[in-house]
Amino acid sequence: MAAHEVSRAVPVPPPSRRVSILPAASVLLLAVVTLLVVGTTNAFDSSTVTSTTAPVILGTLPPATASANASLFKKAVQDGVPPADIASAFFAPRGAVWIDNLPTGGLGPGNYDRASRFRIAAPRPRLLGFYRSWLEALGWTLFSTGPAPHGGGDELLFQKGGSDGWWWEAGVIARPTTGGRTAWTYRLFQAADAS
Repeated sequence: MAAHEVSRAVPVPPPSRRVSILPAASVLLLAVVTLLVVGTTNAFDSSTVTSTTAPVILGTLPPATASANASLFKKAVQDGVPPADIASAFFAPRGAVWIDNLPTGGLGPGNYDRASRFRIAAPRPRLLGFYRSWLEALGWTLFSTGPAPHGGGDELLFQKGGSDGWWWEAGVIARPTTGGRTAWTYRLFQAADAS
């Protein structure tokens, strides 16, 4: 063939086999049927979901019973202050003994400020581990750890936004263990903001 000759190619006919959408339609139909079956099953399911206010935490000191906590934190909640989601932080390990309430020097930035001292027959690391585990499980955020102000122990500081619109802070200052006993201060107050 010379360069000046035009090639006359014969066009190729389209494939004689047709393309079907039947496989795609059957997959879509199967998906719709599956959704209907699962949705119907869930709509008629009679199981109930219950929330727990006390998570199970392994490896720490066991918590005190509700009645023991009520006794340890007498009059801590009055007229709905602090709200229930914050008041759930009023707890102590089993075997805790109340020593006294401490003056806080005022009401802090908010309208609530409470501090109490306790003791327990347990080493300081286990006590601090108890509060760290339980408060974090209840939605509190640990934002500071280290030596307590003015020395004399270790401090954990937590914060949480309450259902009342205020930020709250909880603090634990655990003194050094002496004679197998650890004394600690537990403080809860309404903070000005989340700083």
